[in-house]
Amino acid sequence: MIRLGVISDSHGGAVRLEMFAQLAKNENFDAIVHLGDGQSDVKWLKKNLQTPIYFVSGNCDWFGDAPRELRLAFENVRILAVHGDKYGVKLDLAQLSYYAEETQAQIALFGHTHQAFAGYVGGVMMVNPGALNAGRYAIIEIDKGKAIPYLKEL
Repeated sequence: MIRLGVISDSHGGAVRLEMFAQLAKNENFDAIVHLGDGQSDVKWLKKNLQTPIYFVSGNCDWFGDAPRELRLAFENVRILAVHGDKYGVKLDLAQLSYYAEETQAQIALFGHTHQAFAGYVGGVMMVNPGALNAGRYAIIEIDKGKAIPYLKEL
């Protein structure tokens, strides 16, 4: 089984970041995915955790060189990771869902709205962990090609 820690929108919130780092050590995640708006936070996490960290830049990550999207796969489950601002996720999730289907992703991870969400739009599982600076994160467990998201609070 693969366990992913998913965070977004940490916005330099040091206390929540440290709380999540401690939790990540205890949870023994296989990887962490940060969905943007926390470039300096990702640098801190990489220095303080041994866990692989994947990061996409968000609309507040002005000076970084991180990609705007990542395509990942764990146990043959295809994941699209984006911040979400370029897909209008504050209005609705259809555009991101269509794009995820075009890229053959089974899961679309996004942030930007600061609102936690897990559900299907079309044939795509959509997961927004909410804002880490408000204490929200997600865990996705992948086992034998099936994924289950869990929305959590610190």
